[in-house]
Amino acid sequence: MKFYYFFLIIIFSVNITFCQDSNPIDSFTNSIGFKKDSLSNKNLPSIKKYLIFKNYSDTTYIDTSLTIKKLYKFNFLRKDNLEKLKFSNLGQTYNSLTFDFENSSLPAFSFSSKKDIYLNSNDVNYYNIPTPLTELLFKSVMKQGQFTDVLFSTNTSENFNFSIGFKGMRSLGNYQNILSGLKQFVFSTNYKSKNNNYRLRTHYVSQNLENRENGGLTNASIINFESEDNLFTERSKLSVKFENATSYFLNKRYFFDQNILLFKLKNSNSFSLGHVFEYETMYNSFEQADSSDYYGPASNKINDKTELKTVSNTFYTSLKSKFFGDVMVSYLNYNYNYKTNTLRTNHEGFKENENSISLALKKSIFNHDISGKFSKNLFGNRLGDLINFTLDSNNESEFNYTLGLDILSKHSGFHFELFDSAYEKVSWSNDLKLLKIQNLFFKINSNLFGSLSLDYRLIDNLAYFELLNNDTINNEGEVNLIPKVNQYENTVKYLKFKWQKEFRFGKFALDNSVIYQSVSQGQKILNLPNLITRNTFYYSNNVFKRAMFIQTGFTFNYFSKYFANEYNPLISSFHIQSEQKIGGFPMLDFFVNAKIKQTRLYLKAEHINSSITGNSFYSSPSYPYRDFLIRFGLVWNFFN
Repeated sequence: MKFYYFFLIIIFSVNITFCQDSNPIDSFTNSIGFKKDSLSNKNLPSIKKYLIFKNYSDTTYIDTSLTIKKLYKFNFLRKDNLEKLKFSNLGQTYNSLTFDFENSSLPAFSFSSKKDIYLNSNDVNYYNIPTPLTELLFKSVMKQGQFTDVLFSTNTSENFNFSIGFKGMRSLGNYQNILSGLKQFVFSTNYKSKNNNYRLRTHYVSQNLENRENGGLTNASIINFESEDNLFTERSKLSVKFENATSYFLNKRYFFDQNILLFKLKNSNSFSLGHVFEYETMYNSFEQADSSDYYGPASNKINDKTELKTVSNTFYTSLKSKFFGDVMVSYLNYNYNYKTNTLRTNHEGFKENENSISLALKKSIFNHDISGKFSKNLFGNRLGDLINFTLDSNNESEFNYTLGLDILSKHSGFHFELFDSAYEKVSWSNDLKLLKIQNLFFKINSNLFGSLSLDYRLIDNLAYFELLNNDTINNEGEVNLIPKVNQYENTVKYLKFKWQKEFRFGKFALDNSVIYQSVSQGQKILNLPNLITRNTFYYSNNVFKRAMFIQTGFTFNYFSKYFANEYNPLISSFHIQSEQKIGGFPMLDFFVNAKIKQTRLYLKAEHINSSITGNSFYSSPSYPYRDFLIRFGLVWNFFN
């Protein structure tokens, strides 16, 4: 049925394109008051006028082309998820296949299972466009639901743009008690005065994520799953650990960034003042109708709720000079209020007001961009320090490179320090040392060799979750899931090498991404696969007298076996384990993509080899990966 709908869309679009009436669709749209697609109207601006940017990144423009990179980003996160391992249902968490960190001195994001879905301030897009822009995305889900992402942006004048975005998703999933749902609303504005002396960017974000939590398969169900018995092909027949648990994540944020130009000289020297205000609330909760033996005894009904409120004010001065380059000095006031188990009358928490000062430099010299940042905590014990240096060859030749160094200290996350649950054995208050990371990185981009990157990191004071003990709770050998916090005070040495290169053979191409990792440590704390690879072989061509562009091929994904972290839903995080390895199974996808004007159509048969290679595929030791599934979707842009 999904194949039928997909090809019905293609046939309908082609019929419209090649109808004997030279312009039937225009006649229809004109009759109901719509204009032509703006990009087919030669009087409207070039697509490169439709600018998109984030608060601290380079400006790009809307891209309606169909490339293999677009296929990699056509997913729930709208990002390339090569280094993430998906769970069986859309909207669930992701197991990380590499070690990554946010290069910020602010405390790390608590509740790591939500961090990939969470939209932070640096992820919000701002727009500068000449005509209204609309983007519609639809994609089918696993069962009973859909995934949509809608964006509308326009301007009231040349100097003021605003955008409204909404992402909605609901998917039942194939296993028991695994339903997920998301509502994400984003409103952003971008304003600059006519003389460019004043600039203002604002956004409001509301995020609401619901996950039914089943705790993974029981030991008996894992045996039934791996047996490949046809009785359990319907995955809902497999027993799970929880049938009555749900987690919720809610987030709201108000953001303002304004900058006023104090003076500007004719030789391009300028000096300005700025202020960034951010107010954010975050709630994470776990509800369970009855307590479970997996977490031990409970004194009250299971309704754990953790709350974090932050207010940050950053005041900065910016100097742009031909001699000094770009110089920015900023002062941050960071106020936070953290509470755990807030539904109790005697809940615990802490609140502080901390400050830091930063200096950032950027200068072009001898065809290179040199940039650096120094951030120092003035007082308080949860804001960290940061030193960053980057040397970048800023030429657009066939060969360029980047060399850099990061030295960072930051808090590991508030939930590592303090957490309290209705379960009596799940409670802790720790005095943690700051996480320290030293990262030396080198990147090369070459038309001949492709993209090469090398990261070497020294990691100290790595905080992690592990199980309190390995006590069994029943005759089936089920182990409890009671978490506890630990901190590895020795140094972990981490090496990551990544290579990306596409080879083209006429209308055929082979796109390759390979990651090699090595971890040196005294204990198995940071557990990652040694090898990750993705290889896509595909064919591209224009068909139907160039009215349609298609891409079709196969994608092969693989990662080597390793002791993957296990998802622990009570704390919305992962705990380490050394009992069960996952990985070593191939994942083969077949896809057909098409582009008709500004519409991109996607059809993918995921994990088509699942019934051939055996049921040994997992996202986490007790959470199976996705079975064979056919999914389709589209992205449609309007420029009027």
